[in-house]
Amino acid sequence: MDIATSLSATELARRTAATLDTLDNDDTEEILILKNNSPKAVLMSVDRYQALQEELEDLRLAALGLARLATFGENEAISHAEMMKMFGA
Repeated sequence: MDIATSLSATELARRTAATLDTLDNDDTEEILILKNNSPKAVLMSVDRYQALQEELEDLRLAALGLARLATFGENEAISHAEMMKMFGA
């Protein structure tokens, strides 16, 4: 795991406000939370979390598109003109 900033759970409990300010000020993107010197959680800003969620959705859609392309049958394709006729445009 390559997270540069880490913090013990005890230290997080003592410095919660300062830790949240660090994330809010973009001083760091994520903080690894340790308990008994073992990684237990990752703390990140809401903006960072939302960006990761959007990126994950983009990757899911790209994978779906690639899977569909792999099974695409050209003989089953409908032209743009045919689609326009079907949907009355």
